[in-house]
Amino acid sequence: MKTRFFLLILLISSTALIQKAERDPRLVGKWTILFSKDGNGDIIKDEFYGKSYVETFTKDGKWIIDPQFFRDDAKRLGINAPIDYSAIPTFQWKTKDDQILEMNTSEGSQTIRYGFLGDTLIFGYPNAHTRYLLKRK
Repeated sequence: MKTRFFLLILLISSTALIQKAERDPRLVGKWTILFSKDGNGDIIKDEFYGKSYVETFTKDGKWIIDPQFFRDDAKRLGINAPIDYSAIPTFQWKTKDDQILEMNTSEGSQTIRYGFLGDTLIFGYPNAHTRYLLKRK
């Protein structure tokens, strides 16, 4: 009887550990977007270039995008109405093997590679583009 009870406790504990999302603590914090590069290594100078948007990764798995990005994106799409900042969505994130980032949005999930160069976070996308973000102090 004790053996069965012990095995049941062990099974429940291991299941809880498996289901817990892995989150690399190095990602937690606020990051300022520096620039993006295309597959040839050239800096992409689009309408978002030089805006210094901030992305926040919380330790409980929230990914918060700078509200100014949503405002600028709406203007780009021809929407000039005021933005309801309370309606801006918060997304989820988790990591795998300290090199793969999965971000869950309302449009599904996206998996990208990530790495660090000093206090710079580098995202690598499937289309060979990269994005560079600086850790805010």
